[in-house]
Amino acid sequence: MPNHRRHKRLDCEDHCYLHLGDSFYSGLVKNISMGGSLVRFSYPLAVGDNCRVSMNSGLLCEFICEVVRVESPHVALRFIDIDTSGEVVK
Repeated sequence: MPNHRRHKRLDCEDHCYLHLGDSFYSGLVKNISMGGSLVRFSYPLAVGDNCRVSMNSGLLCEFICEVVRVESPHVALRFIDIDTSGEVVK
């Protein structure tokens, strides 16, 4: 299977929050790159879903994402945009 990734991935075990509508769901980042992330969520998502994921790894930021692959319980996210204003509340 060809590797279509454009960015190097870094393995990690950081906590994150999935933001859908008015609800937050806890998750765990398995790896991250400049283009996206693999996250473990218990909330079911489908390919094509858009969501926001907030992380706090020294800098509070929120990623606007698209789900590109689901291999339950892991979800592959493509970063569409990033907000580093620090205004994410959880």
